[in-house]
Amino acid sequence: MANRGNHDGKEETTVVLRKFGINETYQLAMYLLDQYRGTTLSCRYEIPPRLAPAESRTQLEEAVKVAVVNTIMKHPMLQVGIVNHTKKTPSWIQLPSLDLTQHIKWNYLADHDDFEHTVQETFRTQLDERFPDLSIKQPGWKITIIRQGNAPVMEVLLTWNHPQFDAMGAKAASSTALLPIPLEGLTKLPVDLKFLVKAFWEEIRPKFIERWDTSWAAWCPIRASPYKTQYRAFFVDNESMQAIQVLCRKNQTTITGLLNGLALIAFSLHLDAAVASAFQSSNIVDHRRNLPPAPPEAPWIQSDRAVSNYVTQCLHKWDTELVARIRSKLPGLEGGRNLLSADLQRQLWALSARNRQEIVDKLKDPLRNDIVGLFQYVTDWQATMRGLAKRTRQFSWLVTNIGVMDGGGGDTKSGDRWSIGRAQFGLSAEVPAAAIEFSPVSVVGRGMCVAATWADCAVDVTLGESIMADLERWLAQLASQS
Repeated sequence: MANRGNHDGKEETTVVLRKFGINETYQLAMYLLDQYRGTTLSCRYEIPPRLAPAESRTQLEEAVKVAVVNTIMKHPMLQVGIVNHTKKTPSWIQLPSLDLTQHIKWNYLADHDDFEHTVQETFRTQLDERFPDLSIKQPGWKITIIRQGNAPVMEVLLTWNHPQFDAMGAKAASSTALLPIPLEGLTKLPVDLKFLVKAFWEEIRPKFIERWDTSWAAWCPIRASPYKTQYRAFFVDNESMQAIQVLCRKNQTTITGLLNGLALIAFSLHLDAAVASAFQSSNIVDHRRNLPPAPPEAPWIQSDRAVSNYVTQCLHKWDTELVARIRSKLPGLEGGRNLLSADLQRQLWALSARNRQEIVDKLKDPLRNDIVGLFQYVTDWQATMRGLAKRTRQFSWLVTNIGVMDGGGGDTKSGDRWSIGRAQFGLSAEVPAAAIEFSPVSVVGRGMCVAATWADCAVDVTLGESIMADLERWLAQLASQS
């Protein structure tokens, strides 16, 4: 417990709740070094009829405020600030109050304004916006609501600073100061000596040896500035989504596995073998399934509903022989329309099934030799991330899939019926991370959005847009064949 003066000159007590966990410290270091800025999850809500008319604006704003307050009370990570943020060991502090006017902003559009264009531009802008000075003790999240006239929908964008919570926490978030405990405080993260030595060698090995591993993304040097995120997204309707899921089940894979397979083919198509003869990629994996039950007094009730940082990574390597085999089949892209030939589709499903199986294998013993376990040995995250930005980039792409959101449609206590018509999800550019980051999200019965982000100063816009165009075209092709 510490004291700080307020504007009246009186001493105000600051309650320190706990020190940052490993993932939180890592994420904060990236933010402080301007290697990452924010993450956004956007949902298009269908408004109850009684609140949709423009004259019900006050009642609608009040209903949203009540919903936000209820969510805040269930999830203490939405109530806390940071102290000692520039130190090696920052801490979370209890805030005496929150000014919701600093966290909820309404944007009312005129009838002639383009609603969809405004949504996409707001989404892109918010990914790169920085949060207020961390020293002012304000939680790192904000909600922007876009509303137009009597329209039966409104767009709600939640943008947050990653130390506060991860994307699955944001999904859970769409009282007492009992904070969720970091992963390393809940369970052991054993690291075998062989795994530790290998990781240490990769950290200290000379650059000329590093270049021998052609799977590293040397084709995309790490550049930190000027900082700007490029964001692109496309939507898959529900009928097509269901058709694709049928094919995934038939071929023993998932949407995540399929997107990795498609990405591998697209990168192999657009990058020459001379600069990228092999690849590495990464999938973000949620550790909540490995947590013990939530404490009885926890307001979030279930561990899988905890708003905190519980993610890890599953790494994948696509070797030279495999990539060469894929490239040998690329002339089979049909007709100049860049459609997948039957031969390439067989290869695609094999790749996608392999990717899914590698994730399954990791989940059999998920906590042993996990990257978060290695993180325990990092003593200075800012120094570590500065050093990482000077090295060769490891991953060509990353997939972070928060899965399927419940579209809702349930009644509130007031009898109002709310539902989510669609969602989209995106990350700001992460300077030392994957060159392109894919972030799919779907809504039950409503389809899927596939988004991608990359650093404008590191990845050519034409490359990013071409890869996204391939993914959109090939998913549509697969859906039409089911």
